[in-house]
Amino acid sequence: MNARSRCLCRARLFVLAAAAVAAVACRPSAAVAESRDEWQQPDRVVADLGLKNGTTVADVGCGPGYFTFRLAKAVGETGKVVAQDIDAKALKGISDRAKKEKIANIEVVRGEAADTKLPTASVDSALVCDVLHHVPAAQRLPLVKDTVRAIKPGGMLFLIDYRKSHDVKFDPYEVLIPLNELIDLGKEAGLVLDAEFHYLKYEVFLRFRKPA
Repeated sequence: MNARSRCLCRARLFVLAAAAVAAVACRPSAAVAESRDEWQQPDRVVADLGLKNGTTVADVGCGPGYFTFRLAKAVGETGKVVAQDIDAKALKGISDRAKKEKIANIEVVRGEAADTKLPTASVDSALVCDVLHHVPAAQRLPLVKDTVRAIKPGGMLFLIDYRKSHDVKFDPYEVLIPLNELIDLGKEAGLVLDAEFHYLKYEVFLRFRKPA
């Protein structure tokens, strides 16, 4: 492998690894002075997922588990959260914390760039939060399609990502995905746009339904 090929390989690995830590490594510059709890409104987001006791939900690109543990509480002891990521270190951190806090309804799954490694029709819903803008454009639809494959017919995909608008100061701004392209990703993956929530300060929040 020549020097240029090694450089390109490292760059590709860096981009893929970035998706795994998107939730903590990337935030609008205007939000630096705010805690994530302030601008992400996680409790309200989880409430709007409509999870019930016994539900199985996938946290795709979960990173260190910002939403994972909140989801585990929402689905109750009879439910399950599948914390999925490509970062083994992040998943180990989740496993260690779950063990320490005696949380038994979290399962970790290490995936690959566009392969979640989730069984087909194994979850009732999936959350993909602040991941897609880190994924190379050519791999976004394959990742969404693979996530949809893991959702049961009639289930939901919840997609949250930073809003591409100049009132959101983000560096680099170019990586942000326009709203219409996010909606198209869901539709091209076979989903129906079911709802759009407008209360997040820096992000779009979409709910898609998988046809029964």
